[in-house]
Amino acid sequence: MYVRIALVMLISISCLQAQLAVSPGSEDLEKNFNNPQESAKPITVHGGDKDLSLLPWPTEVRRLTGEYVTTAESRITTNRQSGVEGYMLDVTREGITIAAGDAAGIFYAQQTLGQLTVSNRVPCVRIVDKPRFQWRGLMLDCSRTFQSLDYLRRTIDRMAAFKMNVLHLHLTDDQGWRMEIKKHPELTGRGARFAEKYSEPKAHEGFYTQEELRDLVKYAAARHVSIVPEIEMPGHSHEVIVCRPDLSCAGETNGDIFPFFKGPDITSDILCAGNEKTFAFMQDVLDEVIAVFPSPFIHIGGDEAPKESWKSCAKCQARIKTEGLKNEHELQSYFIKRIEKHLSAKGKRLIGWSEILQGGLAPNAAVMDWIGGAGPATKAGHDVVMSPTSHCYFDYTYKRISTERAYSYDPVAGLSAEQAGHVLGLQANFWSHIDREPELVDKQLFPRLLAIAERGWSPADTRDWPAFKVRLDAQLPRLRQMGVHYNNDEQIVKGEVK
Repeated sequence: MYVRIALVMLISISCLQAQLAVSPGSEDLEKNFNNPQESAKPITVHGGDKDLSLLPWPTEVRRLTGEYVTTAESRITTNRQSGVEGYMLDVTREGITIAAGDAAGIFYAQQTLGQLTVSNRVPCVRIVDKPRFQWRGLMLDCSRTFQSLDYLRRTIDRMAAFKMNVLHLHLTDDQGWRMEIKKHPELTGRGARFAEKYSEPKAHEGFYTQEELRDLVKYAAARHVSIVPEIEMPGHSHEVIVCRPDLSCAGETNGDIFPFFKGPDITSDILCAGNEKTFAFMQDVLDEVIAVFPSPFIHIGGDEAPKESWKSCAKCQARIKTEGLKNEHELQSYFIKRIEKHLSAKGKRLIGWSEILQGGLAPNAAVMDWIGGAGPATKAGHDVVMSPTSHCYFDYTYKRISTERAYSYDPVAGLSAEQAGHVLGLQANFWSHIDREPELVDKQLFPRLLAIAERGWSPADTRDWPAFKVRLDAQLPRLRQMGVHYNNDEQIVKGEVK
């Protein structure tokens, strides 16, 4: 079935989905790609064509020089050969055809078509496209500063527009617990608020109900974004111990919930690994997290866990002796493996920061590498998501990590082919202790996030910074239309902007 639509409709995802019909088979489109017209020329230079300012850059582009359409017969067909998230897009005078093997591929073809559409016309092109990596992510820290649901939805829209597909929500840390846990209401009853003496703005604190998070998951899924929740353990758990001092090694706490720069930085608080109540508590929490988030991965943190309390804790030392462990590093490994076993029984995969490798790691667990290198994890056969501080930490200034530096990152550099096969993808991280207002978060994320989007999607040989910069500049008006308060790299490099 075909329908005739004005190309202005292509800008609206929902309108396009409503208008286009799905037709079986894609033999004609595949034939067009295998036997292109003489005027169809492959585009190998990823910039310089004002009509093809696509970002991220597709796998293969063929331009029908000088030809445009403003109204076209359009159809969507199935094509299993496109692969997961892949698609083929054919724009000719005869019509517009999208061929894809899954709904995500159709969605991403629509994003490409939207970028091609300018002043209600689109150039005639043929595009074959698929992602380089399956994980193209962004981590937003919702603990140190609460991120509103409205901001999270806007972030999802912006990610999806540039073919990013994982939003990692850092839901718990020393500065607050942000998810409703019905079995343990004390976590949000006290743990979601800063102590009154700090006079923090109300917008900086709070929590999400489970119903709100389920709605957010649905909103993201409609845009082919998976939300991965993070529940920090065993360290970065000051807010838990404030609410549940019985889960600490000392069995008490004199602390309160403090803003990051008004407290002791990383605290010495850690969950007691020798106390069975700790594991019962975390299993309660994770069961409710699993019920809300359908993501195959659950992030458990595991980083920067201070072990001094374990060294002086009778229960923890007894656990080390009973389990035949060598030291506190192996005690953390024991802790992580118990949590991994529980998640695995629920059909989930554990993922955690680099430190979870210390003392050994369960075979099915994945590592989010913020230290960089990926060598030890991939050599041990673990899947890895790369998010090193050297290129992917977007709470850092632009002088430290410019958009050009972020774009230069290759997550599989220096790895063997076998090791590279364990790299799921890459992710930008934003910690919310410095820039805490939505407009300031925007400026830290954009335009750098678009560099990560392209490094995650485009072929490995798409590395031409000048060409990327041309396409990036062409996308700035689109960012403005989306309400993004982006930064200006050139002014930043010159020292005109912090």
